[in-house]
Formats: sequence, C-alpha cells, structure tokens
Amino acid sequence: MDTQVNPSLTPPEEQHASARDPVAVQRALDEVLSSPFFRNTHQCQSLLRYIVMHTLAGEDHLLRERVIGAEVFRRRPDYEPGEDPVVRLRAAEVRKRLAQFYQSVGEAAALHIEIPAGSYKATFREGEDSTTLHRRNAPATVTEPVEPEPHRLAPLPVHELTPPAPEVFAPLAHRRRRIYLAAAFLLALILIPAALLFTHWDSAETRRFHTFWAPWTTSSNPVILAIGSNAVYRLSDNLADQYARSHGLETHGKEFFVPFAPTDTIRGADLVPADNSFVALGDVAAVSHLVANITRQNQRFQERFPNDISFAELRNNPSLLVGGFNNPMTIELTKKLRFVLRARNEIDDTQDSTRRWVLNASQDSHDTEDYAIVTRIAHSADAPMLSVAGMGQYGTLAAADFICNPTAISDMARNLPPHWESQNLQFILHVKVVDFKVAGTEVVATHLW
Repeated sequence: MDTQVNPSLTPPEEQHASARDPVAVQRALDEVLSSPFFRNTHQCQSLLRYIVMHTLAGEDHLLRERVIGAEVFRRRPDYEPGEDPVVRLRAAEVRKRLAQFYQSVGEAAALHIEIPAGSYKATFREGEDSTTLHRRNAPATVTEPVEPEPHRLAPLPVHELTPPAPEVFAPLAHRRRRIYLAAAFLLALILIPAALLFTHWDSAETRRFHTFWAPWTTSSNPVILAIGSNAVYRLSDNLADQYARSHGLETHGKEFFVPFAPTDTIRGADLVPADNSFVALGDVAAVSHLVANITRQNQRFQERFPNDISFAELRNNPSLLVGGFNNPMTIELTKKLRFVLRARNEIDDTQDSTRRWVLNASQDSHDTEDYAIVTRIAHSADAPMLSVAGMGQYGTLAAADFICNPTAISDMARNLPPHWESQNLQFILHVKVVDFKVAGTEVVATHLW
C-alpha cells in the first residue's frame, strides 16, 4: 500500500521558508550529501535528493511509496511495497543519518532538512537567524560582459602555381615497373590467404569474447559493480590532533603517520574502524578495466559498496563483484560453489579434498604470486553474476585483466566443452607477480555446471 503524504506534518512556516529560499535548501542538501554520513551510500543519497527536489517543486504526487520505489530504486511500476519494503527501509536509514549529521554539526547548520515519520515529504527548519541566512545567500552583482571588437584578418597572399614538367620515362624505368608489378602480384598471392585466415580467426575470437560477456552487456538493466573495501583502522581525531599540534602538522589534515615505538600502547578508543572507505589500488585498477569494457559496449553501470546493495537488486540487475576476502558479497554468493576461498591463503576444491591451492605469501610484503577465482553464473533464477576474487589485490587485478582480454577468453574457451556458454563456469588463475606488477596469468583449473 502506498504511503500518502500528510500536509499537516509540514508546518506552514517551514514550507514557506523552503519556497522562499531554494538556494539555501540546495546548499544544505549538498552539505548533507558530502558528509561522512551520506558519502558512501548511493541509495540514501538518491532518495534524499529525490525527496528534497520534489518537495521544493510541490510535486506531492511523486512522493508516494510506490512512485519512489519505481523512480529511485528501479522497481516495476506495479510492484507491491508490502512485499518489497525498500522505500520504508531506506527512508528510515535516511532519517537516522540525517539525525547523526545534525547531531555532529549542531545549530551551526544554516538549514535543517528533516523527513517526518509517516511521510516522504521533506521539511526545512532554519538553524540560525534568518536575516544572517538571507544576507549570506544574497546574489552577487553581475557585470554585463563586454563583447570584444572582432579582429580583421589580413588577406592571404596568392601564389601562382607552376605546372609540373612532363614525366620522361626511359626504357630502364619500364623494366623496373614490370619488376615491381610482378613482385606486388606475388606478394598479394601470399597476403590475401593470410588475411582471410586472420579475419576468420579474429572473428572467432571476438565471437567467443562477446558470448562470454553477453549476459551483462545486453541487459536492459544497469550492471551493479560491488567493490570490496579493506579492513582499515584510523587514529581517532583526538590522538591525531594532539600529535599534529605537537609536531606542527596542522596543515596535513589526517594524512601523516604517527611513529609509535614498539613499547607504546594505544587505547581502543583511539582506533576508529574506517569501513567502506579504503580500496586497494589493485581493486581500483580492476574496476577501471571492467568499466571500460562494459562502457565500450554501451552498457550502463552503478558502482556501489556491498553494504549499499540489497539481494533484491541482485535478483533483477546483472552484477560484477570485485574482490575476494574483502568483499562480503563475493564470499556469501560463492560459498556453496566448487572453488572457494578458505582460511587466509587457500583455495579449496569442495568436490575433491586432495586439490587445493595455497599461497605462500612473502614476509616482507613483496608478493611474488597470487591466486584468483573467476565465477561466471549466467544461468540461474536470478540475474547473471560475474566475480573476480583474488586472494590479494594482484589476483583480483589479474582476473579482471583476463576476462577483459578477448585473446585470453578465446584461448580458454577453445579448451572448454562445446556449448560452454549455456553453462555456469568457475576457473582458477595462478598469477605471477614481479616488482609489484602482474607478470603472467595461467588457468590451472576449470569447472562447468
């Protein structure tokens, strides 16, 4: 059932303030969306922006649950909100994040944006004296641009053309021409069959590559890229500020290292988990390769962190999962398949206990190898899912490079059984790493079902 907007929930003075100063509302919205409470949640950003913009426009008919579900969360117009409460859940999340934001800034915010419970219409409350607010928002004086006087171009000089002298051919030139024609004819006899063979080989390679990617590149829904983030702790503001003041580093923000001695201790309160904030460089490069590949084929996409994706969305949208141990969505969706990531440095074959691939990591962080699992599920009750899951960042990067390389995909497909494209596929890559770069990739195991 759609939730109707109750106009009585929006006090007249607050409605009047928003209509009087939409510039201030837009500024307040930008401050909220760029804050840490909204920066990493695409769905909450989209919902809040939608509600504020349509509230300002007075379009109450677009602020109903079913309409919001279709417009913001791409649900079908006839979907049942009672069975899929995505709007209510995300609205509750937006209200919580708004409360956290305004609690952190207090009355310093010029304008407070609120969404009362039971409504999807925003209200706006001024957080400081309205005279100060309007003075700050007064438009600056605009000076009319002065059109520059056009330059006059000097006429170009006219040069007389001298006709070329007639060519004179000696008998030697005629003999050379016959030799050149004969050589060109022989060369054509050699190159034309080679070109035809290359064209056939190239078309077969391209066909296999497009077949591999077709479930993702031909979908009418945008592809969701779920990007794993690494487990990182940051120093608390108090500890970082104290160190910055004592060492003259106030202009460095938080981007400096605090050199702790081996005997130093840190309280738990001085370590703050930075979840969904830091992504390994190898994973970033993997995402760039995947994005370049699907955009070349005119496919739309959305980049998201796993905590900002619902399983209902994955049932309707094709997905690309980037990352192994650092991506909980990869771990959850592949845990019952044949090849799985285990422990800290191991891939197991769940159907053959004698087969496993163990990564012997270097103690000095100078990695020399990695492993990765590529999982292609194109035939199931849900939308297609493709994951590149390395034990480390080099494995994830190498797996993304592999599936975006037509030659690599074609070579692997030639060794698969016929009609492989109509089956699901997993394969394991062994990756050589030299000087912090992927130096070689080899398929060491495959499985079709």
